[in-house]
This record gives sequence, C-alpha cells and structure tokens, in this order.
Amino acid sequence: MKYIKELTKNNIKEIMEVLDNDGVIIFPTDTVYGIGCNCFSTNAIKKLFSFKERDINKPINVLTDSIDKINLVARNINEKEKDLIDKYLPGDLTIILDKKEEVPDILTANLDTVGVRIPNNDIALTILSNYKYPLATTSVNISGNSPGIEVDDFIEEFKNKVDIIVDGGKSKIGISSTIVRVDNDNVNILRQGNLKVE
Repeated sequence: MKYIKELTKNNIKEIMEVLDNDGVIIFPTDTVYGIGCNCFSTNAIKKLFSFKERDINKPINVLTDSIDKINLVARNINEKEKDLIDKYLPGDLTIILDKKEEVPDILTANLDTVGVRIPNNDIALTILSNYKYPLATTSVNISGNSPGIEVDDFIEEFKNKVDIIVDGGKSKIGISSTIVRVDNDNVNILRQGNLKVE
C-alpha cells in the first residue's frame, strides 16, 4: 500500500496505472472519504465489495468530473436530470440515471440504473479528471460502520487491502450525499444527506 499526502505528476501517473490494473484506491471527497476503482472493471468492483464486506445486492455509485464522462455510464438523461446536474454538481448530490449496457451488472446489483455524482473536492477532481473512466466509489468503512471522514478513521482496516491511500485531511461535509431519482418529472429523495434539493 502506498500512502500519498500530496498529489504530484508522478503519483497521479501511479494512481492511473493502479486503476488500469484492477487496483483500488482511497481518496478524499467533499462528503466523506471514498474507496474507488475503474467502474468498468468487474475484477476491481469485486474487490471493492470484498474490502468493505458489502452486500453484493447493494449497488455502488460512480464519481466523475464531467458530463461527458457521465454519458459513458448513463443514457436517456432528461431535461429535469440535466437541470439537477447543472444546479447541484459539483456537489453532494447523487443522481440515479438509466444506465448503459456496458456498465457491469455487479456495479448496479443487476438494476438498470446507476448513481452518478461529481464531487466538489480538488483532490478528487484531479484524480477523476486524469482518469478516462468514472470511478465506482463508495464510502470507506466496513459496511454498517460510520463512513470515514479522515484517514485515521479507516487506515487500520484498509491499509493491507487497497493499493493507494490519498490523504486530504478531514472531509469538509462529513455526511454522505443526498440521493435522488427523477420519476415522471418528480424528484424523489431516496437518501437525505446534507444537501437540501429544492
């Protein structure tokens, strides 16, 4: 496991290589720390479930840095969904969208939808903007425990599992994102986080 305190060109390159080779990284976001991997790598996603001891029937969302990359995993994005993306992202809102066929079923627990978010955190955005695909990302914690908001919260449990940990200090928000799904132009809140959707 490599521990990174500051992103440099060299270790960004190293992170990209880890992600390309089915590796798993931990990095800060605006809400809580995330554990992530290439969202198109079934092998890496299996590791994610295993490391977290997460139920395979619970889907994992994706993080990315742009609308273009959201389009790699989602289809049929309607005007209401576009409005939510424009208004709240980057930020602590996860939007459930119709998924593309290329997205592995293991990521979405065989559902035909995928949750997407653009985090408002410079370190996360640097990693995400340098990587060609969105990252399957969930909070860093053993399932059922509280999400990690600083490295000390999870390092003992995860240091022998993941390839790289990026330390960005304490998370700004410290609460998981609000999750919404648009249905017939109605915005349904599936999980209430810090963000209040108007």
